[in-house]
Amino acid sequence: MSLFKAREWWTASTGSDEEFSPSAFCVADLDNQGGNKVATGSLSGLLRIYQPRQRDYRAEDLLLEQRLDAPVIQLATGLLLPGGTRLALAVLHPRKLVVYEVHAGKQLGAYHSLAKVQEHALDRNTFNMAIGRFGSASQARAVDSIAVQSIDGTVSVFEGDALAFSRLLANSLIPGPWVHSPRADCFFTANSALEVCCYKLSSLTLAQASSESGSGAGAQRKVNADWSTVVGEHVVDIKLGRFTSNPPTSESELIVLGAQTLFVLKEAGAIRYQRRLDMQPSCLCVYSAGEGADTSTGGSDNVLIASATGALLVLREGVSLWSARCDQPPIALSVGTFADVKGMLVSLTERGVTSVLYLGTDPPTTAVGGSHEKDLDYDEMDDEHRRLLGRIREATGGNRAEPTDYLTLRAQVPKTVDPVAERGLGDDDRSSAGPSVTVRVSVAYSGKGPLESVQLLAQCEPPFFCLRESVELSAVQGGSGTPLSVPLVFRCAKDMLPASCKALVVATYTTADGAPRTARAEFDLPLAMVCKVIAPVKNGTYKVTLDTDQPPAQIGELFGDLLALAPGAEAGKAGASVLSLQLASGHDVTVLLSKNAGRYRIQSGSFEPMWQVAHELQQRLRKALPGVNVSFNEPLPLQEYFELIDVHFAARQELAETQAALEQRAQQFRVVQKRLLVRFKDKNPAPLANLDLLLGGTYEQLMELGSKGEAAKKALALATTSLACGTQLINQLIALRFELDEDNAAELRSHLSPQVHDFSEQGWEERTDAALALALRTSLGKAAAKDAAGASLALPPLAMPIDVSKLKKHITVVCDRLSKGGRFK
Repeated sequence: MSLFKAREWWTASTGSDEEFSPSAFCVADLDNQGGNKVATGSLSGLLRIYQPRQRDYRAEDLLLEQRLDAPVIQLATGLLLPGGTRLALAVLHPRKLVVYEVHAGKQLGAYHSLAKVQEHALDRNTFNMAIGRFGSASQARAVDSIAVQSIDGTVSVFEGDALAFSRLLANSLIPGPWVHSPRADCFFTANSALEVCCYKLSSLTLAQASSESGSGAGAQRKVNADWSTVVGEHVVDIKLGRFTSNPPTSESELIVLGAQTLFVLKEAGAIRYQRRLDMQPSCLCVYSAGEGADTSTGGSDNVLIASATGALLVLREGVSLWSARCDQPPIALSVGTFADVKGMLVSLTERGVTSVLYLGTDPPTTAVGGSHEKDLDYDEMDDEHRRLLGRIREATGGNRAEPTDYLTLRAQVPKTVDPVAERGLGDDDRSSAGPSVTVRVSVAYSGKGPLESVQLLAQCEPPFFCLRESVELSAVQGGSGTPLSVPLVFRCAKDMLPASCKALVVATYTTADGAPRTARAEFDLPLAMVCKVIAPVKNGTYKVTLDTDQPPAQIGELFGDLLALAPGAEAGKAGASVLSLQLASGHDVTVLLSKNAGRYRIQSGSFEPMWQVAHELQQRLRKALPGVNVSFNEPLPLQEYFELIDVHFAARQELAETQAALEQRAQQFRVVQKRLLVRFKDKNPAPLANLDLLLGGTYEQLMELGSKGEAAKKALALATTSLACGTQLINQLIALRFELDEDNAAELRSHLSPQVHDFSEQGWEERTDAALALALRTSLGKAAAKDAAGASLALPPLAMPIDVSKLKKHITVVCDRLSKGGRFK
C-alpha cells in the first residue's frame, strides 16, 4: 500500500454504464488550436473530447460528444491530412477505419464538430493500429500512414486514402500490442508464443511482392519475424523510450510490460534489463523527464506503471522515484500540460471516468500496518497450501459424489383459477387485473438440521406477474418430515397477449459449509388465466388445421376445465364440435372439430393469438390420446408471419428516427443554452439575436419529440408481443409440418427465437438473420458449403438493416431445406 495518494485536479464521468477500451484514449492538440485535449471513445460508440482548463469539471470543458455508428476500439492522432501540418484523429472501429478532422466552434461556447476525411472498410475484425511515417514514400510525402492489426494477425497498411498492402503475421493466434519505430522503420508486437517480435517494413513489403508474384492471386503466406525474444509471459503493453543510462544517441529501447515483469530490450532484441513486479500491472506510460532532470542520466525517460488495484509506480533507470495510489484503478495513462502546469497525469478507467491528477503528499486516512510486526511461519503456510490443494482435487475430480444435503422444489399448479372470494390477495395495484392462480411450492430439505435464510424468487413473462416475487424463508427443517408449502399467487394483466405461459421459481441458499447453491422448479400456468369461453364465432380470417391419426376427441373432453368455468348459457352454446375462446387481450379464437376425421381447425381474426390455443390443443391431444401423431399438412403461413416482422421492423425504425431527432434537438438546446450563458456573463452583453425564441422553440420540439418517443415505445412493445406470439406459432407449425424431433425443434427455436428483445445496439431482426445464416452455412448447408464454411465462420457485424427482405429469404430457405430432409442435428 502506498503512503501517498494521487490528487484529483479535474475529473469527468460519463454518468452511464458504458465500457471503454484501454486504447480508446489519447491526449493531443486535436483541434490544432493550441493546448492539450483529451479524447475518449466507448464500446457503445460515443466519442467525447474534453479540454480541462481549470480545477474541477465544468460544462464548457466538454467540447464534443457524438455517437458514432460502431464501437470505438482505438483512438490515435497523426499528421494524416494533406500537407502534413495539422493533426487528425484516427478512429478504429471493428470493421472500418475512419479519419476525422476536428473543427473548433466558431463562437465562444459552441461545440466542436467532426469532418470525415477518410474511411476505409476492413474485411476482418480489428484489434489495434499504429501511426507513423513508414518507408521512404511516407517520408517524401511528409504525411503519416496507418498500420492496422486484425484479430487474426493480418496487418493492413494504409497510405493516404489507399491500401498499400496487407500481410498475415506468423504465430498470431492472439494479437498483441502494435508499435512502430521510426528510426529502424519496423514494427514491434507480441504473439501467442509469449515472444516479443520485430517485423521490418522492408520484410513486409518484400513478402507482399513475393506473394503477388507466386502462384494464385489469393495466396496467403505468413511473414516470419526478423527477430523474436522469449519473455515467457503475456505482454500487456509495449512502448518506445530511453530507459538505461547513456544509451547510443540514435537508439531507442523497447520497454515491455509483462503480466508480472518489466523488460527493457534493445532494438536488436537483446534483453538489457528486467524487474519483477509485486503487483498486477494494468497499463504503462513512458514520458520525458523534462526540464530540471538529472543530466547524469543521459536523458533517460520516466516509466509510469499502474496496477489493477490503483497503485502508481514511477521508475527511472530501475529506481523507484515515487509511489502513489488512485481512487479508481486506471486502464490507460498519459502525461501532458494543462493550465500551463507540466507533468499532469491523465487517467481513464474502464467505466469512462477521465481524470487529471498530480502526485500529492497527503497520506490516506487509513492506518498503515507494518509487515515487520509478525514473522512468517513457513510451516503453517505449507500446511495451508496442502489443504487447499486437497480441496481443489476434491472439487475438480471426475468421480465426485453428489451432495446428500440438497433442496427440492415441487410446484402444484391447479387446472382452474381461484374462486372469486379468494382473489385480491396482496397489495399490488394490478391485483384486480384478472383471474388468479395460487401455485403451492413445496420446499423440502434432505439434510440434517434446519436450513436457514432460503430465498425464493418467482419469475414469469408479461402479461403474467406474481404478487410476491420474493419470499424469504427463515428456516426449512431437514429430514423426512412434511415439506414446507409456500403459496404464490399469479395473475394476468389485461390488454396483452402472452408470449409464454412458463413460470420459474428459484431458491437460493447457503449450506452449513458456506457453499452457495440453487434449486429451481419450472411449470406452465393454466390456460384459464388468459381466456374464457364465449358464444361460437363462425368467421375467421386466419385458419390453421391440425391433423391426427386417431378418432377425434370431443371438445368437452379436451377443454372441460374451461367449460366448467363458463356461464350456463355460454357453456350450452359450445357444442361437441366447436369452442370459441376470448383472450385477455380481446382477441377471439375458435376451435372446430371435424365429425368424420381427426382434424381440428383453429381460426381467428388475427394470426398471432392462435399460438396459445394451438400449443394447448397439441398438448391436450397427446394427453387424451396416447400415441397420437399430430401433424400439419397445409402450406406454411409465411406471408402472414412476414407481416408481423414488417410491423415490428417499422416500429423499430420509427423509434430510432425519433431518438435521433431527439438527440439532435437536445444538442441544439444545449448549444443555445451555452451561448445565452456566455452573453449573460459578459459585462457588455450583446443583443440576444432571437436566441431566447430559438431556445423556447427548441424546448417545445423536445417536448413533442418526447411524447412521440413514448408513443413509439408503446407501439414497439405491442409489435414485439405480436411478433413473439407469431414466432411461437410458426415454430410449432414448422416442427409439425416437417416432423422434427424434440432436439431439432429446440434448435429451430434457438435460431428463430420467440424471445424478442430489442436493444439500442442490436435488434431481433439482425440477430435472427445472423443465426439463420450461420445455420444455412453449417448444419443446413450443402456438403460443399459446409466444407467452405468450416474454414471461416466470420459473419459481418450486426447492425440494423435497411429492410428485412434478407431475413425473409433466409426463413424461406430454412423451411425449404427442412422440407428436403435437412436437419439441425
